[in-house]
Amino acid sequence: MSDTPGAGAVLDDRPELRDATEVVLAVDDEQDGWTFDDIPIDSGQFGELVSAGIVEKDGDEYRVADPDAVRAALNGDSEVSNDSGQGLALGDALRFDFDTRATGLLVAALAVVFVARTYVIGSIYRGGDIVLSSNDPYYYRYHVEQVAANAGSAADFGALSVLPGGLANGEPLTVATLWWVASLFGGSNPVIGHVLAWYPVVSALVTSVLLYLLAVRVSGDRRVGLASVLFLAFIPGHAFRTSLGFADHHAFDYPWLGLTALALVVALTTATNRTSLRQPQPWIAAVGIGVGIAGQVLAWEAGPLLVLPASLVVLGQTLLDVSNDRSALVGNAPVLAGVSLGALLAGGVHTITGWQTALVASAPTLLAVGTVIVITTAEVARRVGGTVRQLTTVDFGLGAISLLVFRFGFTEQWGTFDRRLDTLFRSDAIAETYGLFSADAFGFLFLLGLTLFVALPAMVWGINLARSDQSGWLVVSSYAWVLLVLAVIQVRFVGELATFLALFAGLAFVWAASWVDLARPVLATGDGDLRDVLVPDSRTVVSLVVLFLLFGALGMVQVPVKTSQVLVEDGTYDAATAIEADAAERGLEYPENYVLSRWGQNRVYNYFVNGESQSYGYARGTYEPVVAATDPDEAHNRISGRVGYVVTTVTDIEEPTTMYTRLHQHFGSRNGDVDGLAHYRPLFTSEDGSHKAFAVVPGGTVKGSVAPNATVSVETTVAVSDREIAYERQTTADRNGAFTVTVANPGTYTVTTDSGSETTVEVTEQTVYGGGNVTVE
Repeated sequence: MSDTPGAGAVLDDRPELRDATEVVLAVDDEQDGWTFDDIPIDSGQFGELVSAGIVEKDGDEYRVADPDAVRAALNGDSEVSNDSGQGLALGDALRFDFDTRATGLLVAALAVVFVARTYVIGSIYRGGDIVLSSNDPYYYRYHVEQVAANAGSAADFGALSVLPGGLANGEPLTVATLWWVASLFGGSNPVIGHVLAWYPVVSALVTSVLLYLLAVRVSGDRRVGLASVLFLAFIPGHAFRTSLGFADHHAFDYPWLGLTALALVVALTTATNRTSLRQPQPWIAAVGIGVGIAGQVLAWEAGPLLVLPASLVVLGQTLLDVSNDRSALVGNAPVLAGVSLGALLAGGVHTITGWQTALVASAPTLLAVGTVIVITTAEVARRVGGTVRQLTTVDFGLGAISLLVFRFGFTEQWGTFDRRLDTLFRSDAIAETYGLFSADAFGFLFLLGLTLFVALPAMVWGINLARSDQSGWLVVSSYAWVLLVLAVIQVRFVGELATFLALFAGLAFVWAASWVDLARPVLATGDGDLRDVLVPDSRTVVSLVVLFLLFGALGMVQVPVKTSQVLVEDGTYDAATAIEADAAERGLEYPENYVLSRWGQNRVYNYFVNGESQSYGYARGTYEPVVAATDPDEAHNRISGRVGYVVTTVTDIEEPTTMYTRLHQHFGSRNGDVDGLAHYRPLFTSEDGSHKAFAVVPGGTVKGSVAPNATVSVETTVAVSDREIAYERQTTADRNGAFTVTVANPGTYTVTTDSGSETTVEVTEQTVYGGGNVTVE
């Protein structure tokens, strides 16, 4: 495509530049590259030709960007394109071509996204293991492995019947897609690990491409598209959720959002009249709408919330249609077809597979019905001469009536809806349930950097652009504002918001660059020519980099910070491998080798030790009461027969009689007047002491006879992760001089009494693990 697509428009707006353009074109025809000194025009006119894109710099020389297009513009002919062939209908609809310079810059921007998501590769691939980030990815890893274990091949979709109810009503499409992709490469557990590790990165790249296409489509400016991708690269809340190894469900949601928004823009901007409906573009977009909406709903139980912007788009577009005396049916026909297709896909999959609850699966159907009502109302209003204000009143009235019918006519479904609404507004110990501006959250600056501040003015401007009958800005504004509201309620929606926030930040950046004379003005319209990317001089490049750093530096700093927070710590991984080695040596099977830990790390431990990482429910309800207990027997009875290992990490418990202090601070050994523990053999301690692992054992019982009522101490030295740890227990003999004391560690024990007598006794591993007895001679 031409590098000067707007030559005709420029000369129409600035007829005083025609003479200067003719002079420059004549020189360009005679010379292959020239300098300013070669042309007889003043510097002011020359600068305007450069800023308008008619002339561009080529190294140390200049040239006319597209002589044929400029010549056609001077002759009053239609501008020509240097594209070969007509291109694909879809490519035309997306307003995207494979211009070498623009495509090369897009690849460079995608490379930035890739590096920002994968630089942690050394923390994911460790010692032959694939260590996914955070806790929840092991839930999906478990279920993908379960499906793969029951599947014969990639075509064996019957294996998806093993999805439990919680997953089938949660993220069924996510797990099904990950399994299917892994099965294409063999479906082994290592392959599944690779697929889960890399899928967030793939999601980030796909989302970035969709964002570029969306930004270029609505703004008519490739520079906005490129800037948007770069802003997305450094939005921390998106970066860590799409980082290598963070195989949560969120990354799976982002491409569906981008696809739906892009398809809505294409559908609304290509379906302008009955003639345009005979072209393939709007109907291709309709398919994109349907697939995107169905994908959102089937991918996540909260998917209906992500469909909300589409309903706002339909409502806004019909108001624009009535305001401009257009047929709402014609302009929205592809959208109606798309949402109807989404309803059929979601409803059909729900009926066949049972995925999602009926309420969730019916969300696209409700959207389709609502779309029909809104379009019909708009058509009636236009025909009877109704105003936009009157139509707005009718639409909101119908909405209120629909809500009342739902509330009192479908009480069971309303109850489910009400519970889901409570879940949306809940706030508990899970960080993602905090609001974006909550004092308990990570802080919106840490999640968004300065992008929110950069984007907000452009988001307000986007509303004005939408009101001026620009459907593209209506779509992206609807998504941006709805997702911002959701993110304010819960920060889990920050990643979904990031795509649209980046678009508006990209628009604001190009506008700011033009304001300080570093770039041509931004068009901010998808209805005119595409504004290409010209190669600026080195000084301008440096200035643009400085300007971008001004806007994006905080995000650049926070991306590695936020990403590091979700990585599995070395202490966690090392503790898990130490426990796994001990369990393998002892031949323990689940649940004998269950690991009790803080719930936020529990799936990690149990995946590596026993493969059972489906739930952390038991750990969440048990760990804190156990480590806070002051009665060792009560704590042990609570976990006996259910827990094979306990992992402790640093906490703020200071009471010396608690299980936490006895284990984490003293490895189960006696400390002052606080007795030691009998059933916890220390296996591992990290170098900084932050993580410690213990095997829950019956313990070996040392028996003997001493003076009546004598105090007996048994003590040994235990090697734990190359550290020497003193372990001591103490008891009092009965009135006959008999004593028994249970120890958790094998070794040679020194047995002493308060009278000064001393002897030794050997306690073997078999005795500790088998609950045997040893008698002191």
